[in-house]
Amino acid sequence: MINGVIFDFNGTMIFDKDFHDTAWRKFLEKQINRHISNEEFHNHVYGRSASDILSYFLQKNITGQESILIEEEKERIYREICLKSDKFHLAEGLPEFLDDLQKRQIPVTIATASAQKNMLFFFEHLGLARWFSLDGVVYNDGTFAGKPAPDIFWKASDLIGVSIGECAIFEDAKSGIASAKNAGAGYIVGVSSMLDEKTLLSLGADTVIPNYQNINSIKEFNYDKE
Repeated sequence: MINGVIFDFNGTMIFDKDFHDTAWRKFLEKQINRHISNEEFHNHVYGRSASDILSYFLQKNITGQESILIEEEKERIYREICLKSDKFHLAEGLPEFLDDLQKRQIPVTIATASAQKNMLFFFEHLGLARWFSLDGVVYNDGTFAGKPAPDIFWKASDLIGVSIGECAIFEDAKSGIASAKNAGAGYIVGVSSMLDEKTLLSLGADTVIPNYQNINSIKEFNYDKE
């Protein structure tokens, strides 16, 4: 039974892959003063943590708070791109789904690799306070292991007071699905913003959605039949 819902954010609640790609490329090429090929970008950016990306391109070991501080310049570029795009909005059907979960008094939270400044930005520009409080979400503060380690989802389930085995987790990435599996999530929903349905299912998602418009077609969320 699903008694709590945990959302990854980027690529799951907003579809912002292109924004991040542009920001990472602009930031990294300025730092290393050379062009990054599509192959190198794919191999060393996609699915990698910020500390791994920075360590590879800057050629030194960068972790924890140092990673957050360096990455902030990239995130500043990312935020500028967001504000200039008409595609910067919550995924289709998500506000209605969140309203429904709230109406049903099902606890929800966000567990994201984004840092605090980005979460403040999202709260300001996407109206997240309608469903969440900043102190009630998990974001990257450098104090716990990143995905695919399970820590982020354990922290999230503790915040909403629901056993991880009774939580549904929405994820879009390989490392995120692995993290949800490692945490012992009761149900994993893949969001196909970046990976296709077949890939997400092969990674361990229980079901896959393109957006949240037809979420009630999944029996676990079909509240009309409760």
